[in-house]
Parts: sequence; C-alpha cells; structure tokens
Amino acid sequence: MGTPIDSSGRGPTWRRQLNDPQMRVALVTAVCLLAEAVIAKNVLDVELDFMSQTAPMWVFIVYLLSGLRDRTSEIAFMITIVLVTAAILVLYAA
Repeated sequence: MGTPIDSSGRGPTWRRQLNDPQMRVALVTAVCLLAEAVIAKNVLDVELDFMSQTAPMWVFIVYLLSGLRDRTSEIAFMITIVLVTAAILVLYAA
C-alpha cells in the first residue's frame, strides 16, 4: 500500500495540510493541551480549573478570530501558546 494521493495528484494530503498555518498552530495547541493535562495530573498531582485547563485553546481561538495567517503571526501565536501553557504549569507547581 502506498501513501494516499489526493484527487489533484499533487502528493499526500497530510503534507499539503501541514503547509496551512492554521493547521500548524492547531497542532501546537493540541500538543500543549495534552502535555498540560499529563503534567498536571501525573507530575504536579493537581486538578486544573476550566480556564487554566483550556487556556491554550483560547489563544488559538484568538488566532482564528484575528485572521492573521502570515508566518510572523503564526510563529508569534505558537510561542504564545507554549508560554501560556508553561506559565500555567509553573503557577500550579508553586
């Protein structure tokens, strides 16, 4: 079995989807949400409140509403998502 080809014949669909800035920011958000949940439960042994638990998702929603899709804003939002996740974990660790 080969790699799935999209209907346009331009190659695997997952590679083309990774070229979309929105998809890359969404993947960073998903990884941060999963990491936050695992670290909070298994390392820090704390239960996060709703806003803290979903903070990276709120930053992603702001990214979607902003309409900015250039490379600079994409990187800025990804860094912000990672920093928000780290800040929440540091605050709960104290």
